[in-house]
Amino acid sequence: MLLPSLIFAQKNCEVTYISNEGFLFEIDGKKVLIDALFDEIEGNWCDSPSDSITDLMKNSIHPFDSIDIVAITHNHIDHFNESIVIQHMLSNQNAIVICPNQVNAILATNPNYQKIKNRIISITPEPLADSNIVVSKVSIKVLRLEHSGSMKENPESGEMVNMHHDVENLGYLFNINGTKIFHCGDTNPLNEKEYNTFQLNKEEIDIAFVERLFFAFYKEKDLEMINKFLNPDNIIVMHIRPENKGAYFDYLNHKDGIYVFTNKMESINIEVK
Repeated sequence: MLLPSLIFAQKNCEVTYISNEGFLFEIDGKKVLIDALFDEIEGNWCDSPSDSITDLMKNSIHPFDSIDIVAITHNHIDHFNESIVIQHMLSNQNAIVICPNQVNAILATNPNYQKIKNRIISITPEPLADSNIVVSKVSIKVLRLEHSGSMKENPESGEMVNMHHDVENLGYLFNINGTKIFHCGDTNPLNEKEYNTFQLNKEEIDIAFVERLFFAFYKEKDLEMINKFLNPDNIIVMHIRPENKGAYFDYLNHKDGIYVFTNKMESINIEVK
C-alpha cells in the first residue's frame, strides 16, 4: 500500500526596493506597493526616489503598472506624498489605497480627491488593537504600532518631548494565498508590550520588512528580539541612512534569510511557502 505524502509547493515572491521603507512586492499575480509613493527628500538622512522613478510611479508604468494595493504606514514625507498618490491612483483605476486617518486627511486636501475617494480605505485602530480587512482578495491585518520616538526640547518648558507621540503608524500583515508578508512602518522596537500583545511570532511570517532600529537598539540581541517578536523566515532591513548601507550589508548580508538592499530599483526573488 502506498502511503500518501504531503508536498508543500514553494513559490517566489519578487521584492523590489524603491526607497527608504518603500517596496513593491509581487506574488501569485498580486502587486502591493507600500510606502513608496513619495519624491526627493532634501538632505542625506534617507533614500528617496529619483525623478525618473517618480515619473514611473505617477503614470503607473512598469513595474508600477497593475498595482492592486497601495499601503501607507503613516503621514511622514519619506513615506508618502499626497500629490504622487493621487496621480498614481488616477493613472491606475484598479488600485486601492489603505492608510491611517491622518494620511487620508492630507489626501482629502487634493483637488482630485473626490475622483478617487471611493478607492481609499482609511483606518486607524486604537493603540494595542488591530483590524482585519480584505482588499482585492488579499486578507490584511492592520495593526496600530507606536511610531519610534524623536525627542526634542520644548523651548517653553525645557522638557524633552516626543515629537512623534501622536503619529498614527500602522503595521500591515498581508496574507496572499497563505504567504504572509509583514511591514512594520516606523515601529518602536522597544515597545515590548505592543509586540507581546499582537503575538506576531505565532503568525508564521514568510517575509518581514523590519526597521533598522531593531539592530541599532538591541545590538548583539537584534535577531533574538526580532525572532521573539516576529519569528519570520526572511528579513528585509529598511530605513537605513545611505552612508550606513555598507555597514549594514557587511554585518547582515552573509546571514541566511536576511537581505539589505543597496541600490534603488534592485529586485530579488525570495522563495516562500
